[in-house]
Amino acid sequence: GGDVSLASSDPRVPPRITFRYFEEGTDATGDDLRAVVSGVKLVRALSAKLRADGLIAKEELPGDEVQTDDHIAAFVRNAAWGHHASCTCRIGSADSGGVVDSRFRVHGTQGLRIVDASVFPRTPGLFIVSAIYMIGEKAADVIAASARGEDT
Repeated sequence: GGDVSLASSDPRVPPRITFRYFEEGTDATGDDLRAVVSGVKLVRALSAKLRADGLIAKEELPGDEVQTDDHIAAFVRNAAWGHHASCTCRIGSADSGGVVDSRFRVHGTQGLRIVDASVFPRTPGLFIVSAIYMIGEKAADVIAASARGEDT
């Protein structure tokens, strides 16, 4: 539901990133927010015995004072962050909206490649780090082949 746009024509200026979480984004029905609230409650239920046994001293976040669904939802809205930001420069043909080719070269430019989570056409699951490692390994092979003159 979010977007990335240029903040300046100066390439040293970071882009403007707007995640559009929950109500401000594509979660018009509130399903995403309710799912995260349910996740907080599930973790609390799973850790209740550990707390009762003194193995967990206290809940750091959102904290014992945050108990109702509305209060948990407010915490989630204010604390959510975009650690799975991806898919803004997807691999594909320029005609189909792709930004980079299969060798990570940016369409319409010379000497510029993108090698990060932005090249995925859609987020590859919940924990994307191994997919990001795979992109890095593949790009390393592609760049090494290019340095050897094998770039096609």
